[in-house]
Amino acid sequence: MAKTIVVYGATMAGVAAAAKAAKNAPSATIHLIVPDPVDYNGNGCCLGAIGTVGGQNFFDIGWKDVLARTYYTNGSFKWWCGQMGQHYNVDAMSDLLKRDLTKAEYGGRIKIHYAYDITGIGWESSHITEVRLKRIFRDTDGTVKWDEKADTLTIAGDVFIDASESGRLTRMSNFGGTVGRYDWPASLLDSDERGSNGKARQQVATLMFKVKNFDRFKADDDELTAGDKDNNGVYSATGGTRAYKTNTKSLNFNNTHGPEGFALKPFNMAQDGPGSDEWWVNMLLVFNVDGRAYNRDLTGDTSYLFPSDMRSDYKTVDDAWVAARKVLDYPDFLPALRSFLGFEGADLVRDKNGDPVVGNSLYLRETIHSAFSSSDRANGTEDTNYALSAKDFWNPGATKNTGNDSRHYAKRMGLNYYGLDINAYKFEDLKQNGQYIWGHEVTEAARSDIKFPEHVSPTYITYSAIATNFVYNLLIPGYAAGIASLGWAEARTIPNQCVLGDAAGVAAAYAVNNNIDPLNFGSADITAVQNILKNSGALLEK
Repeated sequence: MAKTIVVYGATMAGVAAAAKAAKNAPSATIHLIVPDPVDYNGNGCCLGAIGTVGGQNFFDIGWKDVLARTYYTNGSFKWWCGQMGQHYNVDAMSDLLKRDLTKAEYGGRIKIHYAYDITGIGWESSHITEVRLKRIFRDTDGTVKWDEKADTLTIAGDVFIDASESGRLTRMSNFGGTVGRYDWPASLLDSDERGSNGKARQQVATLMFKVKNFDRFKADDDELTAGDKDNNGVYSATGGTRAYKTNTKSLNFNNTHGPEGFALKPFNMAQDGPGSDEWWVNMLLVFNVDGRAYNRDLTGDTSYLFPSDMRSDYKTVDDAWVAARKVLDYPDFLPALRSFLGFEGADLVRDKNGDPVVGNSLYLRETIHSAFSSSDRANGTEDTNYALSAKDFWNPGATKNTGNDSRHYAKRMGLNYYGLDINAYKFEDLKQNGQYIWGHEVTEAARSDIKFPEHVSPTYITYSAIATNFVYNLLIPGYAAGIASLGWAEARTIPNQCVLGDAAGVAAAYAVNNNIDPLNFGSADITAVQNILKNSGALLEK
């Protein structure tokens, strides 16, 4: 009997999983669910989630050798980055992802369901049996709603993959994990985040926006670095720390709107294609967002999915997106933006309705984390209750026999490498002794309990991080993976997520080919998956 693999989330990890599953399970049908408010027919920018639909067109790469342009995150990411460069036009990247999923060799076995989200699942003997879907769309008020006029869809499957940012499928499936930084030591948390009733914060989000008339030639070694052109001719730029910390207009904007949940940070940005005068900018921080919470779940048949433990000071993803877009039209926003070097003559790019052009999805950085044991969920468990602990990321070894992550060598699925990058959890994290801080300063202030060593080695990613203890046939390469919150500050980058996506796709294919649940893989099965990954270009050795 033909098998079916269902991938939820058209993130780059999700696209990687779908492609690897189709390639390695030649008789299986793959369904890819796109829970973003994109075109129903897949026209325009539809695949890639944050990295395309959300406007984040700048890969954060942990380089193995920056001069040689080599990295630890091989496999699907190496292919896409090789084709498009580190910075790219979002439509072109989405088109590349689509071409990769519609290759002739797959014989049309990958079915893409654009602008659908899950309303319910089938459940039997700790297995997911089906997902029930309904169409979504972004209404004129900016919120994403159910399309009550469209037909619903039910897809039965044998293996399911949650590659989403929200972790929605995982949450619906006997979830036994934690939210945000709940696993941190209690002494580092606010009082309302502690204990069995604590409601932990999630890392700050961003709304990407577009500008024109940016002057990249005003490069300054300290304040603005205009990146070289990629092989596709796209420029990038980073900088702004001095203006962020000292410029009056920037300081006034942040001091005024930071307590409201919005702040400008130093920028990283890239042209939206070679020669374009339009740039996607990663600069507007959006605090106090619950990445699990969507307005369409406030009432109706999916109200059970709205997080009952949402913090009272948090917004839904929809409300945050709408509010952040309005911030771009605040009278003090553009003057503050223009106080940054290179932005002196910049303007916002606007759509046909006169609204600022922004990412069609919010750039979430953290939502939930799958744990080993639901009964052991508590503050201070970041090194005991997750397949990949915090220490695996801040103390990895240089070889397979050293470092905290050496214990994962036998079950390794690939490597993750980047800095431990906490952009902040609340506005107050951006200040120390009354002065603004950024980058590693924020991470080190938030985690003052750790003396971070020089970070020069990648971390082995264990199979246990994508196979949950609570569902036999679910793999999780998305935000809900079994990774402690501090470790996720590194693993969350798109190149690292692609490593998890490749592993999930190959593991799903192996599972259906051999009629075995992913949770029941033994050592021989793990070795077989490792060999397939190696043969497809994945890097499993440091």
